[in-house]
Amino acid sequence: MLDLVNAWMVGGVLLHLAGQLARGRAWHAVVCMAHGGDVTVRRRDVLRAWVAGAGVTGIVSARGGDVVRVLMLRRRLPGTTCATLAGTLAAETVAETACGAIVVGWAISAGLMPATGGSGLLAALGAVTAIVVIGIACTRRWERLRRLRDEAWQGLAALRRPGAYARRVLPWELLGRAVRLASLACFLVAFGLPVTPATVALVMAAQAGGRLVPFGPAGAGVSLAILAVAFGTVTGEAVTLDSLAAFVVGTSAVLTVVGLALSAALILQTLPLPALRRALAARNAEAGAAV
Repeated sequence: MLDLVNAWMVGGVLLHLAGQLARGRAWHAVVCMAHGGDVTVRRRDVLRAWVAGAGVTGIVSARGGDVVRVLMLRRRLPGTTCATLAGTLAAETVAETACGAIVVGWAISAGLMPATGGSGLLAALGAVTAIVVIGIACTRRWERLRRLRDEAWQGLAALRRPGAYARRVLPWELLGRAVRLASLACFLVAFGLPVTPATVALVMAAQAGGRLVPFGPAGAGVSLAILAVAFGTVTGEAVTLDSLAAFVVGTSAVLTVVGLALSAALILQTLPLPALRRALAARNAEAGAAV
């Protein structure tokens, strides 16, 4: 029988996965709005692609996970393009980013995170703006880029329907955020750390700060640095760096292993294994005949 600590750990993992499924449902709504009734978008295909991408994100970056999502779903939606699906991911991220900005803004205003985190966000937004401006300038000259621009614009269709976005996408994003807060609370209990609404929100803000680093494992170091500075202030208790490190590294390791296992299983399901086996058998037969 599982002891109490392991039970909290399992609960945290299950809630984390539930949060991923909630965000996957939000993406499904965005993909449906981008394609209207022209393409049949199966919910299970979108959810599989989303969870597979989340597993890859644990070792590379959010953008690496998005590549996996686009490629996996593209195989299941013959009537779409990679540029359109990339646009849907950008549209889905708007609500998620807004929720994260609220949490990070609270941490900065409370003096728990350095204000430079805001300047980093502004720098990232400036870089995105520059890329968009350059892209628009290029599309005026190159037909292929104009086509990609139009396809990406189709993926952003949900943002042009704010009422539908609020009804069909935002509730799933809020649910995903709430479930992840509950997941973090379970992990805090599992590692014997104080659990209050403020500490859970702080951990979420620290994770958001860590995701600014493009390489997943390095982001855990940024999260640990933020918690080391602010955790004692929030709790009013002396919390050792070793305890915080065990929490950050342990939680990250568990979620990464679980995510990679699920990602590998889901990606293998999409591969045309029978066709590959037939091709390999044919190649072996030709090699045997040549001998």
